[in-house]
Amino acid sequence: MAKRKTEEYIFADAYIGSFVRNLMSRQDMMRLAACRDLPAAESILQEFGYGEAKELYNNDIEWFIRREQNKLFDLIYDTLPERKELALCLFPYDYHNVKVCLKAEFLGVTPSEDLLVSTGDMDWKQVVAMVRDRNYMFMPVHMKEAIIEATDLFGRGGDPQEIDIIMDKACYRQMLEAAEATGEDFLIGIVKRQIDILNLKTFVRLRQIGKAWSFFQKVFLAGGNISEQFFITSYEEPFAQLADKLGPYGLRNAMAEGGRELKETGDFALFEKLCDDAMMEFNKQAKYESFGIVPIAGYWYAKEIEIDNLRIILTGILIGSTPEQIGERLREPYV
Repeated sequence: MAKRKTEEYIFADAYIGSFVRNLMSRQDMMRLAACRDLPAAESILQEFGYGEAKELYNNDIEWFIRREQNKLFDLIYDTLPERKELALCLFPYDYHNVKVCLKAEFLGVTPSEDLLVSTGDMDWKQVVAMVRDRNYMFMPVHMKEAIIEATDLFGRGGDPQEIDIIMDKACYRQMLEAAEATGEDFLIGIVKRQIDILNLKTFVRLRQIGKAWSFFQKVFLAGGNISEQFFITSYEEPFAQLADKLGPYGLRNAMAEGGRELKETGDFALFEKLCDDAMMEFNKQAKYESFGIVPIAGYWYAKEIEIDNLRIILTGILIGSTPEQIGERLREPYV
């Protein structure tokens, strides 16, 4: 895919850029977290372009979240010069649907529509049909190969975890290749950072439960900036020492602060939050670009994180959490 000229994005940059000012700051989110109930939250959400949210009157947070995700994807793809330029951001949803279909098949049941998502690059109904019929004609090569491999391994071992491992590797391989095809350093960098963070989260969890490093080798995602050898040689090191080594990769604070919490309480929440914050710090580079695909991609990721934060806030309000308790879980916003 040839890299587009900057001037081809002029309309898209201006239009998407007009929505950046509606993004919520941490202060805005804390004001929302202080609402007494979900109907009260609706009026604040309207200040930031969310429109009516009648689902909240029925405490249906998930339906509200799904609707806003669909609106975001429609906004981006109705504006971009060509859909495939950021299709890589949707690949994880396609692979999620494949996982659902395969696991349902192996259980002898029909894939549940409640588990399938409609926000992938491929129509979920087509995914269901292609997996069911093993029709690979319109399926990406990596996905086809992953389905064949997963079916074979599950048939021999019966372990559903194999499906997740194989699909995740294929997904991020496809994402990285798509990013590289754009020739855009920011998109390549953001996929590599995602891979690094996923590997680090897996690495820490496996260490905490006492898994051997050989299992980490099995699940390691290739293509990031941090090599497999880096993790293997660090398997016995204290988290503080590992944190220093992660400095060049922008993950020192996540490992230092999150690792300290893990050691003291065994709780992963802070570590995972700080990893997500490190992802946002990388994404904030997009704020300094005015033209091209980068500011659009930056807004997209920023809005996805905001929607995730809304889920945390609204759920917290529903179950009676204090604003302070909610605030501890919020991810770093874009603005």
